[in-house]
Amino acid sequence: MNIYIFEDQKSLNFEPISLTRPVFDIRIGSETFLERIQFLFPDSDINLFVRKELEDLTKNMYPNFEVNPESVNEGLWLLGNVIWEPDNLSHLTEGNYIHYSKDNFVAANLTSNQGKQWLKNGGPTHTIPEAENKNNIEVGYCEFLWEIIEKIPDTISYESTFFKNSKSNLKDFSQLRIDTENIFAKKCFIQKSVFFDTSKGPILIENGAEINGPSYLQGPLYLGSNTIVEPLTKIKNSVIGPLCKIGGEIDTVIIQSNTNKVHEGHLGDAFLGEWVNLGAGTINSNLKNNYESVKVHINYQSVDTGKIHVGCFIGDHVKTAIGTLINSGTVIGPGTMIATDGFFPKTIKPFTWFVKGKHHKVDFEKFIKTAEIVKNRRGQKLLDIEKQLLKKIKINCKSKK
Repeated sequence: MNIYIFEDQKSLNFEPISLTRPVFDIRIGSETFLERIQFLFPDSDINLFVRKELEDLTKNMYPNFEVNPESVNEGLWLLGNVIWEPDNLSHLTEGNYIHYSKDNFVAANLTSNQGKQWLKNGGPTHTIPEAENKNNIEVGYCEFLWEIIEKIPDTISYESTFFKNSKSNLKDFSQLRIDTENIFAKKCFIQKSVFFDTSKGPILIENGAEINGPSYLQGPLYLGSNTIVEPLTKIKNSVIGPLCKIGGEIDTVIIQSNTNKVHEGHLGDAFLGEWVNLGAGTINSNLKNNYESVKVHINYQSVDTGKIHVGCFIGDHVKTAIGTLINSGTVIGPGTMIATDGFFPKTIKPFTWFVKGKHHKVDFEKFIKTAEIVKNRRGQKLLDIEKQLLKKIKINCKSKK
């Protein structure tokens, strides 16, 4: 079967995370959106449709997939920011339909001619395909980052069923735990003074993770491969990607990967990208004093989340100084550095130095040198196509002032 995974016109509603990656590469749990689809369609021919500015990066990330092919065959088209489950897919391949979830176009089963006509009309990032048959379905549609965060319990619960076959011997774990049947750990290091609480959901731990005690871990929780949890850490209801260093208090957070939040300080109801470093004592608010719903300025519009618990959204390569205070509903663009007293503005554009209460331009060449050092410390290299994309983001941001 041919599977076409696509971004639509709302992809920037996931900024700042979606500025530097396709929406289907955003982490939802132990998987990204795309990895979930790959698991559900293991033998299918997968093709990807992304924004033009992400085409080269996506080709490098997924060399075995066709990216933005000029011609398509009959196949199933799936929106990349839906958390698909087996029950959702049972009827999608039956008949020639386009499918909606609460007025949002999420999937289509198209003939080759229909697919080609759609591409001719502008394709997924500009239009919706033409089809006579329309159908409404219930799926895990996400339009904003906070909607991914609120689905953490369901996501971890679903994914835990696939960790059961790789469960380690629990004899070396802490004696203070509630239900070992809901702890799924691969080959990892866990000190005896770690307290596991699975009363609210399972805990999934990948290969190479290191958890130092005394610490408190409450499910639902996912810890990615080679992630280090420092002593005296408290983590609840969160998804921590691979190769992170974690400390302090973390509650209802998703981190893509390769990010440091090592020191004391509360981080809650937040979504962080890659290569972020939060200085010691960095704290974020996730609740307004008047208990009103939090508004977030995203994709050049103010969005009322309808939620009272909303923290911050931090893009790739962001750094904060010690003692940084982050307000509820703050969005920090990639390549930014924050070093100021008190709260700073709730929207910080990409590649901004906000120092002592003032905006400053980032020296892009110095930023690139630092980013290269940061990645080299993890045995990785900053690719030329990454540099080009980051430069495009900086230029595009400046042109939209």
